Amino acid sequence: MDYCKYHPLDGATYYCRQCNIHQCDCCVNDDKNKRHSLHCFLCDSVLESLGSANTVTPFWRRLTEAFKYPLNSSSMSLIVITSILSVLAVLMPFLFILSILMYLFAAGAMLKYSFTCLERTAMGEMKAPDVLEAYQGGIQLLFKLIVITLVMGVFAGLATYYVGVTLGGILGVIALVSFPAVLIRFAQTESVLEALNPFAAIALMAAIGLPYGLLIVFVLIMMTSVGVLQEWIDAILPAGAFLVQSIVSSYYTVVIFHLMGYMLFQYQQELGYSARSDEDEDRPARSDIERMNAKMDVLLKEGEYEKLVDLYYQSFKQFPNEACFFDRFFELLAACKKTALMSDYGLIYLEFLLRKKRFDKLTATFKQIRFLVPDYVPHSPLMRVQLAGFLRQQGDLTLAVKMLSGMHKLYLEFADLPAAYVLLADCLSEMPDMQIQAEKCRQMAVQLARRAEARKIELEQQRQAKQADAMNKSTPPKIGKRGPPKVESSGLTLELVPIDNMTADKS
Repeated sequence: MDYCKYHPLDGATYYCRQCNIHQCDCCVNDDKNKRHSLHCFLCDSVLESLGSANTVTPFWRRLTEAFKYPLNSSSMSLIVITSILSVLAVLMPFLFILSILMYLFAAGAMLKYSFTCLERTAMGEMKAPDVLEAYQGGIQLLFKLIVITLVMGVFAGLATYYVGVTLGGILGVIALVSFPAVLIRFAQTESVLEALNPFAAIALMAAIGLPYGLLIVFVLIMMTSVGVLQEWIDAILPAGAFLVQSIVSSYYTVVIFHLMGYMLFQYQQELGYSARSDEDEDRPARSDIERMNAKMDVLLKEGEYEKLVDLYYQSFKQFPNEACFFDRFFELLAACKKTALMSDYGLIYLEFLLRKKRFDKLTATFKQIRFLVPDYVPHSPLMRVQLAGFLRQQGDLTLAVKMLSGMHKLYLEFADLPAAYVLLADCLSEMPDMQIQAEKCRQMAVQLARRAEARKIELEQQRQAKQADAMNKSTPPKIGKRGPPKVESSGLTLELVPIDNMTADKS
């Protein structure tokens, strides 16, 4: 039995010849754009289907499902109707020809349907077929089966007559044991000669092995139970004994043929063919997110880290609101201690948490990043302000101040810069011996607010001036040479003492 390389406890359902690896259903690329064929995540080559040989449940563990197999309106109606016809044929001996025809029709229909169940089950169809399959070629099939049974019986009888009772008895037992194999060969080939080929029957039994003997035991138990049920029914309801016996016999026949077909399906690899169960094919198709996760798992287990990183960044663009990709990549970087990647990815993950309003995880994640990258500070003024606010609520004033210090030098055009310095002043005021610094920050906030208001008025005046020029001038303005842009002074006069220096002096 072959197992999936990436899930060693699961049986393999596909094989990649290019990579020489076995894979299960979860580890293959089933993208619809691949023209209905499954491909390998690693080399993108078409995979070879192994069928359900490695994943199928043994038939002796599916006895409950096997007995439920005929329990549907279509199958049971056929069983009851053919049983009634068989009873009527026995009760009308005076209409000899009609009774024979009725019996042949009933037996042929039931036999044809049973063989159809065997064939369909062997190909992975675990639902009973439609009864319309029972009305074509049933009588012909019945006669062929009678010929096969007579030939096997005559052969055993001749061996007993000419060679001896012992050898004849042995051959009779062999014929009885091999009869299911003969039926299976007949169902596969629909040829009397092929079914009677002893070498083909022996090859079939050898390929299956001991489970074939287990099937014989089940068949004998069910045949014996029919006789026991007949005795009980005779004692309780003598008038309907034959009808009930006929129904039970037909029901058991369908179950037996279904078990024989399932045995073929289970040992398909040994018998040289490949089939998939309709229960597997009826499973809902994977979503793009599930397929992306599966590919990530394969690349991770193969050690293709560069491709894995590229795939994660691709997933961030393709699925910007899917938390599983952001969380898994962060956990991977933290577990592998990838400091360089964490420095680049930290802000992306923090912004995702902020966008999804996962505030409870924001500061914990930030501190986890700083544990791996001690000097990490996000390069986003909005993120710094948000982190500072949450850190202040949690009582981590030193780290909150670190987030806000020097922002007027790095992000002078940040719209919420005055509010950031108000927050910085509040944090400093709650720290011992920092009241002077807090007052300076409040003055800085006032200056920043004035500058922002003046800048806003200036931009509004420029906009109005451009609109007036566009309305007054009928010809487009001449484009002259432009000099280098004039750098304006920020107009900020207060200088703050860095919090790190003050802490050092205090100590």
